[in-house]
Amino acid sequence: MKALLVKIPNNSQEELKYSLNILLGEFLGLAFEVEAYNGDVIEITRLGDSDESSNLAKLTLDASFFHKAHQAWLKSESMPVLPLETWSPSDDGIQVNLVESIVPVLYGRPGLVKNDSHLHLNIDIFGGAFFMLSRYEELIIPDRDKHDRFPSWASTAYKANFLDRPIVNEYLEILWFCMQALWPDLIRKKREFRNLISCDVDHPFDLVGHSLKKTILRVGARLIRDKNPKLALFDSLNYIFKKFDSDRFDEYRNNIDWIMKVNSVMGNKVAFYFIPIQTNASKEDPNDVRSPKISKLLKHIVDSGHEIGFHPGYDTYKFPENFKKSANALKEAFKKERIEFSNIGGRQHYLRYNIVTTPQLWEDNGLTYDTSLSFADKVGFRTGVCYEYTMFNLVSRRKMKLKQRPLIVMECSIIASGYEGLGYSVEAIKRFEYFTNTCRMFKGNFTLLWHNSYFISKISKSFYLSVLQHELKINKR
Repeated sequence: MKALLVKIPNNSQEELKYSLNILLGEFLGLAFEVEAYNGDVIEITRLGDSDESSNLAKLTLDASFFHKAHQAWLKSESMPVLPLETWSPSDDGIQVNLVESIVPVLYGRPGLVKNDSHLHLNIDIFGGAFFMLSRYEELIIPDRDKHDRFPSWASTAYKANFLDRPIVNEYLEILWFCMQALWPDLIRKKREFRNLISCDVDHPFDLVGHSLKKTILRVGARLIRDKNPKLALFDSLNYIFKKFDSDRFDEYRNNIDWIMKVNSVMGNKVAFYFIPIQTNASKEDPNDVRSPKISKLLKHIVDSGHEIGFHPGYDTYKFPENFKKSANALKEAFKKERIEFSNIGGRQHYLRYNIVTTPQLWEDNGLTYDTSLSFADKVGFRTGVCYEYTMFNLVSRRKMKLKQRPLIVMECSIIASGYEGLGYSVEAIKRFEYFTNTCRMFKGNFTLLWHNSYFISKISKSFYLSVLQHELKINKR
């Protein structure tokens, strides 16, 4: 099967090549060569086909973003113009899986132009994908929340009402349809839907049990707020047993075993991400992964067939020294327990993220993948995709080694009152199921985060099981 030849305009070439590598290479698994030329559009043909042939199969695409970026790199003039135009691909004969029949047009214009064996997409597929995957807008829009996080409401996806859609996946399906129409023998990479279950272990042990005052307050909260006398009893027993250096009634610790048990039954391997050292006394417990108790827990998790990963603390996302100390502490804990430090990834604490500095810190410290890119305040497709992909540095303007596994759903983003605030309701579980089914539609990854310290009510564990089983049922007993 012949490889593709992709001709690209003579501007923003690193960005263009990156977008081609991700969509054509990593996502579709196609072989292609790139050649720069003086044209304004992206042109795709088959390598070796004659340019002089009158019936040369050719796909051309708009490249508006790359032209704008060349003139105004990381400036507001290169942003999509709101309100966005929309396009119904089915009106032009394109029948593909889409979340909705109408897609937003980030760059370019709506429509497909057909001329014999030449197809031209007016929409800038590769530019729109680059905009979303690189998180280009996050270096232009200054809005941040109280934790210095880029908030959902500042994003183009939120403003244009497509945050709940993996728009890059939808663009990819449109691109693939057009390519197959021209070259029916093309074969794309096979994919399977995957559940990627993770747990941010902010609190491996419940340290409240070391304080009588805090235990009394906790027991009161269990009885009055949570109406859960069983947990109140466990909190009381935890205080007593801590005096004998026992964690038998420590629910945070016991929840780790429970998470492993229920996921193992369902065939899920869970990634547990640990904060290696404290970097902010008000946001983290004074733990150290090199301590005998925590390092032993790491070994227990690995021996149980699950994964350990990196959860750097609150003050690491743009602080190289803290980040390096944290990474080294995890490496030392691994070495102590004879755990191999390879293909290690994880997630930033509080999802604090600087789109240039943070991933570079991950790469520089030998991490393989990051799975932080979701909005804390609202679930959705922050990067526009449910596939893993290689990241891009917007300052050095180069493709990185670091992989991004976009986080699709964090439990508290849906449940907690400070965010979407749906609680343990049918509406909440429908939100979880919507994102699972959307990722399944594109044979992508449903990346789910649930904290071991978040099982604080009667309903929480049955709710978690319902999410894992993708069934709309809540056991309130």
